[in-house]
Amino acid sequence: MRHFALLLSLLATVLATSCSSYANTLDGDVQVPQSNGPNPQNLPNPNTVPKPTPPGGYTVSPTPVVIQEVLVDPSGPNAGNQFLELFNSSTSPVDIGGWIVTDGFSSHTFGYGFQLAAGQCVVLHLGAFGTDNNAEQFVPSFAELQATGSMALLRSGVDLVDFVEWGAANQNYEGTADQIAEWTAGDFVVPPAEGLSLNYNGTANNSTAWIMANASPGQ
Repeated sequence: MRHFALLLSLLATVLATSCSSYANTLDGDVQVPQSNGPNPQNLPNPNTVPKPTPPGGYTVSPTPVVIQEVLVDPSGPNAGNQFLELFNSSTSPVDIGGWIVTDGFSSHTFGYGFQLAAGQCVVLHLGAFGTDNNAEQFVPSFAELQATGSMALLRSGVDLVDFVEWGAANQNYEGTADQIAEWTAGDFVVPPAEGLSLNYNGTANNSTAWIMANASPGQ
């Protein structure tokens, strides 16, 4: 019986020592397996996967939606028919719900979920009444644009993404536009002759990209 008790004691000591050694091995020696073999799930390497191609459009703008045409003409043959046109230059629709166009005095906010289709424009008739649809929006509360002024497009009503000013520098939002390189402080577009509108050609973020042309809303 004495020998049997001694045997049990020795066995307990051996087991305790073995478990302790194994635990220490787990704590200090375990490494994450490194695989240099085949990839059975054919998982892509994130460093070599091609990145999605961004939608086409004006590369000088942070969004494909830009201010494309503005008719000021406060006293000419188009007086009372002022408008602003936005254009989606990409190949995909863009949700501009909650976006705002403003001259710093008046503003218009697009309704929730408003979609601007790829390659399409929406015309805002300023100071005019009418029935809104995807191609035309009527903003009777928008005050008449003057021969000197500016227009800003604010994404989600906060982030300025496009801008133009005419007649003189230092108009509303010029400083913000200059900070994000959407305009150059001190620059402005010469007001167009009566009956003509300001048209953006997409080549730059300054007055050189704006030309005078016959008003062509929606075209």
